[in-house]
Amino acid sequence: MKDMRHLDHIWARLGAMADGSAGAAAIQLATVSNTGSPGLRTVILRDANFDEATVTFITDIRSTKIKEIRRDPRVSAIAYDLESRVQIKLVGTAAIVEDEDTRRAMWQRLRPHTRKQFERDLPPGISLDSDDGTSMGLGDNGKAPKEPYERFAVVAITITSAEWLDVSGEEHMRYAFYRDRRPKWHGLRVSP
Repeated sequence: MKDMRHLDHIWARLGAMADGSAGAAAIQLATVSNTGSPGLRTVILRDANFDEATVTFITDIRSTKIKEIRRDPRVSAIAYDLESRVQIKLVGTAAIVEDEDTRRAMWQRLRPHTRKQFERDLPPGISLDSDDGTSMGLGDNGKAPKEPYERFAVVAITITSAEWLDVSGEEHMRYAFYRDRRPKWHGLRVSP
């Protein structure tokens, strides 16, 4: 496929979502749960890098999605823009970013209300009440992160394939792209 403009549309849209210039920054992220079923949730896109073919989000290091990514890094994500009626689908491999400079830079970019989310003592998804109405304790054997920054994780997804589906017109258009090992992008128009 000689015309790669739809790949450019994908990355332009992802960039706008990440920098806040798009109307929304939410993507739905699917991981593989410990039962083998899909684990699905919404995350906020924080960075999109065409040269590295990565998109980035943040989360609590104690979250279920981190456990799932560590066990099986294969992920899929999807975004749909109601205004343009365009869907972007991504497939790739997720990794927790360990580089301290990258983590610190992302932390500094966050608004105070977002940083505040990492002050919670209990991990996301834990039951707050027992059957008798008392608060549930958390046995962390002293190893759980205590400070908000320690609970903060940056996750980068290296994209291996991307799709652009436009359903705004009478004729729907769909383009699929994938990266080879060089890495070089290839694409084709497919049936919507």
